[in-house]
Amino acid sequence: MSSSKPTKTLPPTTCSLMETATNVNNTNWKNKFNSEILSSKNNSSNNPLFTLKRYNQTIELINGAKLKRYIDRNEKEIALLKKYDVIHVGRQQKLVKNINSSEGDIIKYYLILDELFDSIYTAHIKIGYRDINSTMREIKKSMLVLQKTHIKLFISGCHECKIKQTKPKNSPKLVVQPVISNDFNEHGQVDLIDMQSCPDATFKVILNYQDHFTKFCILKAMKTKTAAEVAYHLLDIFTTFGAPRILQSDNGREFVAKVIEELADMWKDLKIVHGRARHSKSQGSVERSNQDVKQLI
Repeated sequence: MSSSKPTKTLPPTTCSLMETATNVNNTNWKNKFNSEILSSKNNSSNNPLFTLKRYNQTIELINGAKLKRYIDRNEKEIALLKKYDVIHVGRQQKLVKNINSSEGDIIKYYLILDELFDSIYTAHIKIGYRDINSTMREIKKSMLVLQKTHIKLFISGCHECKIKQTKPKNSPKLVVQPVISNDFNEHGQVDLIDMQSCPDATFKVILNYQDHFTKFCILKAMKTKTAAEVAYHLLDIFTTFGAPRILQSDNGREFVAKVIEELADMWKDLKIVHGRARHSKSQGSVERSNQDVKQLI
């Protein structure tokens, strides 16, 4: 680690600028996603995607059919009641899959088109931008009715997933090597804890930086999971306590590579190498640290 000070710092408005850029990118991504979904949508009654108009109409039809005796219901109403049901969640009515056609007794909710992107996005970032099957499993936990093709389309436009798939440029700063911690600042781990379920205003992520030798942890509130914002907060930590010789993260090699590149832009003389994600000796400590943070908050 070099003792020289950074020659370039971020202006006070950097975080707000990064958040604005991220929001713009997500808006463009969402618009493109919705456009492609609409172009492939069919008007079949079996279509699991609902416009707001069709969603409300289906709820009205089901509520009306429930008030009728079975012999007074027409074929369409009988078919709808076999497939759908309506439940009250607070003051809202929600369209759900008929429990007789669901998996066990699990209630599964249908979404309107405008909710589709945000629901997949929430599940996808919660598991750290993982693959289609992992995202699908996470969505099932949320009891939502979605198709795998929708998730595939979503991930095809995910910028963070594209970063993971891109091999980093050859650089001495990105050397992968076994990690052994014998002193303070030998080895640091940075993890991102998703707090979207209980955000503090616009802050939805906690950065957890841990020195592996001392187990000392530093927490930073973040608005996004971008490498630029992570680097901004790590710079504050490193200029206070010193930078580690090796940096690793469970968010993937490419993510750490991007963070190091962002740090290098801000601190020209900084030298950090990339370590493997959680080796066996650090696994328990880091996992416990993340769990403790969630429980304390």
